[in-house]
Amino acid sequence: MSEFKVIIAGGGVTALVLANMLEMHGMDYVVLESHSAIAPQVGASIGLFINGLRILDQMGLFESIQAIFADAPPSDTMHMRRPDGTIISSLTERSSQLEKRYGYGLYFFDRQQLLQILYDNLKHKDRVLLKKKVSDIKLAPGGGGGGGVTVHCTDGTVFAGTIAVGADGVHSIVRAAMRRLAAALEPGYFDAAEAETEVVCHYRCSFGIAKHVPGWQKGADHTVTGHGRSQLIVTGPQDKVYWFLCDRLPEPRYGSDIPSYSREDEARFAERNYDLPVTEEFTFGQIYEHGTVSALTPLHEYVYKKWFFREIITLGDSAHKPNPMGGQGANGAIESCAELLNAFVRLGASRGERKLEGLSTAEITRAFAETQARREARAQQLVRESHELQSLLASESPLKTKLVLHYISPILGQKVLLGRLGKKFLGASRLDSVPLPYRPKEVLFDDERAERGDRDSAAVKGLVWGGAVGALGVGIVLAVKTYQLWRPHLTAN
Repeated sequence: MSEFKVIIAGGGVTALVLANMLEMHGMDYVVLESHSAIAPQVGASIGLFINGLRILDQMGLFESIQAIFADAPPSDTMHMRRPDGTIISSLTERSSQLEKRYGYGLYFFDRQQLLQILYDNLKHKDRVLLKKKVSDIKLAPGGGGGGGVTVHCTDGTVFAGTIAVGADGVHSIVRAAMRRLAAALEPGYFDAAEAETEVVCHYRCSFGIAKHVPGWQKGADHTVTGHGRSQLIVTGPQDKVYWFLCDRLPEPRYGSDIPSYSREDEARFAERNYDLPVTEEFTFGQIYEHGTVSALTPLHEYVYKKWFFREIITLGDSAHKPNPMGGQGANGAIESCAELLNAFVRLGASRGERKLEGLSTAEITRAFAETQARREARAQQLVRESHELQSLLASESPLKTKLVLHYISPILGQKVLLGRLGKKFLGASRLDSVPLPYRPKEVLFDDERAERGDRDSAAVKGLVWGGAVGALGVGIVLAVKTYQLWRPHLTAN
């Protein structure tokens, strides 16, 4: 194909973020969404963190997100609670302090609202097509010279483009089509057993949105530890409460052996956990019974070894999926979209007047390889850290949970904890071709320091982190001694 065109399978956050980025750069695209609505209410909420918000701000969408909270700002306090609902510790001024340090706080709201913002921002809404379920992808004949792709839908329609992007989630049809093509054209390109051996599920999760919960106090979120389970309860705008109740499966499940859950399964799960404490005043059931939408789902965890084949690439959950307790599913997907755009902008600049016309397969796969190379290690880090957090909250190692949450965290104090939380965002991606809006902040991102050549800032960061590590070491020693003294009381409780 001579003109550059992107065919995007899926209509979720990843797909609409990428569509907006392409439109910003004058690149042609079409979005193929299988549902009949672009922003269906499926019970999902979304947490936007510093790394995702910075990119959305580059796209001119930050103010629209802030507007959702015009009547009630995001919760600024997080209570860490014991299994009986009593408070272990509290983190106050969480969002406001993160905004002071890094330019952005934390925003938790309906996923549906973000989809609507992304869709409303598109100028070419005619390029977003509904009821278009992708069934197959074929590589157009080109002899390795960039013949492009054709994307086939179940209704018989076919779309031709330069590249195809799978933004179609955990059960990605695009990824399956990509594997079939590779098996026929380049046997051994993909690990045939990877989907069955490395896609793992340790937990399942009840999630949903409740509204007008009688007596619920606004302004605070709650993380509840448990024995083989954990909860995250977030206060949202418009008098909403978002819940996540995760419990550990009896044993890990892999690949096609990962279960799916029906409405009946969800109802039984909710009934069994109805009296599970959230706070000292509320149980899970008291929130669940005011739910407007909800679901019970397995929690897949993975980062695939290869995200692309020739003119096809996968992004977001189609390529990397963390446990939701880390809040990095959507934010990581936004970063991956940015790196794909960066790769093609660099490629276009290197080709001079030809820009992205008549790309060869070699050029396309090089751009894809750059995208994965710039995101893979970070995606693995976020998946790993999210899993470790879930493990900690669910007391998979009871001693570790007690040491970290009951003793070490209080010793470190709020400032060190906020610094540790923010550290994971400093290496985040951004759109290299779009200016960063000015947001006052105390700490620069890694790419901002590199641009400034700010060695002093890096040195200060090293001293601060060194102090935090030192404090952590002291905390561990004190916690161990405390544990030895109080071990009979701890085990009794």
